[in-house]
Amino acid sequence: MSPHAAALRHATAEALMPDTEDSPLPPHREDARTSSSLAASPPVAETLDSLLDLFTPPAVDRLAWPLADEAGVIVECLRADTLDSEISGNKAWKLRLPLARALSEKRGIISCGGGWSNHLHALAAAGARLGIETHGLVRGHPEAPLTPTLADARDNGMRLSFVSRAEYRQRDQPDFARRHGEGVWIPEGGGCVEGVAGLAPLAQALAEPVPGESVPQLVLLACGSGTTLAGVLSALGERDGLRVIGVPTMNHGDQLYHRVRRLLAESGGSQQKTPEWGLWLGAQAGGFAKAPDWLIQFIQRFEAETGVAVEPVYTAKLFAALAHHLANGLIARGTRIRVLHSGGLQGRRGYPALQAI
Repeated sequence: MSPHAAALRHATAEALMPDTEDSPLPPHREDARTSSSLAASPPVAETLDSLLDLFTPPAVDRLAWPLADEAGVIVECLRADTLDSEISGNKAWKLRLPLARALSEKRGIISCGGGWSNHLHALAAAGARLGIETHGLVRGHPEAPLTPTLADARDNGMRLSFVSRAEYRQRDQPDFARRHGEGVWIPEGGGCVEGVAGLAPLAQALAEPVPGESVPQLVLLACGSGTTLAGVLSALGERDGLRVIGVPTMNHGDQLYHRVRRLLAESGGSQQKTPEWGLWLGAQAGGFAKAPDWLIQFIQRFEAETGVAVEPVYTAKLFAALAHHLANGLIARGTRIRVLHSGGLQGRRGYPALQAI
């Protein structure tokens, strides 16, 4: 392990450790939608040790991608998808500070998301490993069959409560969480100051050069809530020669500008203290979680050429946007690009056309 990774591991251990020694874990509440108990959870030290590997900077792979070779650019991929099968990608980083606070305050965590939420999926798994009670507020109907994502969350001990679409639209109201229970509140997708701050080590890994190579000139990442983009910008500060691009994956992606700026302001950052940044609009492929035939075909071709698995909600649209820019000569030859693979591969289960791959 490198000195940087070791120092990060030590700092994260201190952040996750409860304030007092031998403090009891919060009780885990059972209900009708919970199928597992944490009564036999291993000691805190053991669960922390197993979780700390999630916060070691992931590997950077240079993609063997014919399209990039033809365009004369270097595409490197920060493989955050390889960190863990459940708490993968940027989710671990957005959750690390709320997890630390829940442990310190001996409280559970309450959050929200849709039926295929990567955020709820990761939160439930992290809660199970650390003995933290989790409660997910899900947009949908309780009588509907559970998606594989929600079934995983339930099996990891998450209490599931279903809310109507009308009520879910109020999720940014101050009293939304209090109507449904007590606990450390994490907004949808981890979109909060703690989520932004938790991404700092991942941001540094995105900008650091591979040993013996030059620094990246262009950093690309997919955007949902905008938290990861805000976290990367806030952590990196002003950097000459670096441009950071977010790729919105839903309609009205231009509204993400305002959300990112708000998160930066709340986190103490400012537009003047970030790298140059922007958004590549038009990559939503019909809207959030939509996967038209051309996108499925792109996934199949991209995976065959690079050996890197992606999913239709975020990473496929990210690489499809990059492919468009490469194919049309919109990126200067010789540019070194660093792409964040943000995980979320569990969501592939919602697309039957990908099950045969």
